[in-house]
Amino acid sequence: MGRRARPVELQLIKGNHLTRREVATRRDAEASMRPPSSRLTPPKWLDKAAKKEWRRIVKLMEGLGILTDVDVDTLAAYCDAVVRYAEASQQVREQGFVVMNDKGTPIQNPALLAVEKYWRIMSKAAAALGLDPTSRASLAKAKAAEKPKDEFEELFGNQTAKSG
Repeated sequence: MGRRARPVELQLIKGNHLTRREVATRRDAEASMRPPSSRLTPPKWLDKAAKKEWRRIVKLMEGLGILTDVDVDTLAAYCDAVVRYAEASQQVREQGFVVMNDKGTPIQNPALLAVEKYWRIMSKAAAALGLDPTSRASLAKAKAAEKPKDEFEELFGNQTAKSG
């Protein structure tokens, strides 16, 4: 199995050389495949606290053009993990890192495993949604690479005039 395809803007930043025609074709194809973002509503299965996180994230991300309708499940998993992470962390704070099992033997608090599990879910979902610094930096690089075209470039492409 080959590598995952990169968006054309990211591919240009990383230095893959494509012809202008290939870039234009890829941009058009990517734009035509962009899902709508008309129904960014939380799924019914999310609890009240997770829905509150949902609204917070959607509000922070609106206007960036990143979240679409197909991101609903990833965002829901992120919001649910945030709430569960907070609950497990609270349990660790209340009970400590070590608890006693049924036999009276000290063991690691099982809530620590939940904290770690939900942190991994949050991290993966955050990266997929552009919520962490690294993924935002990648998005910012792609946006910065988009420079406005002047009239000459619009007509003739990015060619330099040759004299002589």
